Amino acid sequence: METTLGRAPEVVRVEAVDLDDDEARVRLGVEIAALANSGGGRLAVGISADDGPRWNSAELAVLLDPLIAPDRLELDVTVAPVELPPGRAVVEIDVPRCDDPPLVVTDGGPHGPHAVVVRRNGRVEPARRVDHLRWRQELRYRLLQQFQMLVEAPESALVRVVGGDEVRDEPSFLLSRAVDLFRQRPEKLLDGDDLLYLFQHRRTIDLAAAGGLVGELLVHSALRRRATLFFWLAFAQLDGPAVHRLLREALAMTDRDKSDMGTVLPLVAALYLGEDDYQALIAEMGASRYAHLASAAQELPTWASARQAVEERRRGELDGRPLGRLGDDELIERAVELATPGSGTRASRRMPLLGMEYLARRLDDRARASSA
Repeated sequence: METTLGRAPEVVRVEAVDLDDDEARVRLGVEIAALANSGGGRLAVGISADDGPRWNSAELAVLLDPLIAPDRLELDVTVAPVELPPGRAVVEIDVPRCDDPPLVVTDGGPHGPHAVVVRRNGRVEPARRVDHLRWRQELRYRLLQQFQMLVEAPESALVRVVGGDEVRDEPSFLLSRAVDLFRQRPEKLLDGDDLLYLFQHRRTIDLAAAGGLVGELLVHSALRRRATLFFWLAFAQLDGPAVHRLLREALAMTDRDKSDMGTVLPLVAALYLGEDDYQALIAEMGASRYAHLASAAQELPTWASARQAVEERRRGELDGRPLGRLGDDELIERAVELATPGSGTRASRRMPLLGMEYLARRLDDRARASSA
């Protein structure tokens, strides 16, 4: 089937892809980028039937992330195995249209490094000048639409020029949309910037809203972007069984990014769970196909080792001051400073220490109140 840019093939067939083979992964990445740059489409990929369980959206995304840039893009692929005898299978991968082309393949195989590719005339080709002109025209059209909205704004409208970091929905609207998506697909979570922004507006958020889904969404999201995690747990005031359920749900989800989860999940489990539940959870982590989770299970294999890790972090310092000497308000104030735009890796490294100390104090208060 012949194709042109903007009219992608309904199905592109790719033979014999082995996920353990570097060249095969590059070939697959090139095909996906070319389809996304050309309006989207579907790949039918031949595989060994024994490899079927490995072909899922989460693992495929992890494998392709290093190959396709910009890394902020999340390809929402769906993989549907189709059994074929003998010993072979086909997976069908739906590739959406890239809304902000072009995607770049960092290792483009025969097309060279940092290749921009499209599908044309039934095959993958390097993008031509006409392709880049088309993408530029599409961008120009979007900008003109936004300018038209400005020109046609009512005289009473308040117009303000803002930087990129300021362009955000109101917290309530952002959460409303995010909760609706979360209901439909639990893997649709908030990103790190959203969590930092919402943390700054935490006083306006009702974590019990939508039947508790707001709090669950924030905790699930923060398990993947740990900076604000312990604060959300403290604000949500969840009990042990609720946290246990959320942690087990997180392990079962098929989202792509579980690196931060491997770091913090044992620590959260040690704070909320008893020894038996902790060991059962660690066993689930150890059996996970995600390397970050399996490795974390080996590092903190027992409840006692995880509790010791929590206490070591609570003995940490911030700018030369022991965390234990900071008041509750000061812990939050310092966290707010770290949550401001541009804090970058400082937030991801230092906010969890502040949040863990704050959460541990709240749990200690709860334990004392229950025993009184």
